[in-house]
Amino acid sequence: MKNPTEEYIAARDEQVRVNMEDRDLRVLAERFFAEMVRSNYGKNFTFTGVPILQLPTDLMVIQELIWNIQPDVVIESGIAFGGGLLFYASVLEVIGKGKVLGIDIDPRDHNMKVLEKHPLRHRISVVKGSSIDKKIIEATRDYCRDGKVMVILDSCHSADHVLQELRLYAPLVSVGSYVIVMDTAIEFFFHFDRNQDRPWKPGNSPYSAVQEFMKGNDEFVVDKEVEQRTLLTAAPGGWLKRIK
Repeated sequence: MKNPTEEYIAARDEQVRVNMEDRDLRVLAERFFAEMVRSNYGKNFTFTGVPILQLPTDLMVIQELIWNIQPDVVIESGIAFGGGLLFYASVLEVIGKGKVLGIDIDPRDHNMKVLEKHPLRHRISVVKGSSIDKKIIEATRDYCRDGKVMVILDSCHSADHVLQELRLYAPLVSVGSYVIVMDTAIEFFFHFDRNQDRPWKPGNSPYSAVQEFMKGNDEFVVDKEVEQRTLLTAAPGGWLKRIK
């Protein structure tokens, strides 16, 4: 006999299944996502006063994953203002263990000062440098040694860079955990973005990198269930779960 929480989850999963068969709902979701891109909706929020450049739907799923996996280390490449680092750290704080390792080629002084004064600073470490630099990779491997690891890739969005990140960081991910490739939506919604002056675009995007990475890959699967629950995600096809 299921308890109330189990009944709730089962009913939710069934509703998600029904939603995915609802073509009108999916079309509306795509239209709304396009308008979110056009209006820079992803820049509307802060976490504990610090800008967080992620969609609320994605953040809710990420905190579920962190809670269920209970990683020792969450790695984020590309930290922006640091709101994401703090959000992930807040879940680890509730769990009572774990650190967030941020890697950024140019962590701004102002943002670092904010992070250094934040109540969650003891859960965060930031490394300055390219996420694909050999020394950074070696240091990261040492940092994660023997720990349960989850990875979020959100730095340079060109296909070549993301593919290199995937090949370097995916081996660190624990079985049952995830590497999440953010902004794969560039492949499908780039033309709605007001800022077109960027090297990444359809065909040269995080999604392109995922497609190449997954060729012949039997260690990871694309978790469609997670994506379907969000309905609105910046990472379509980018929720990669390690299964072996």
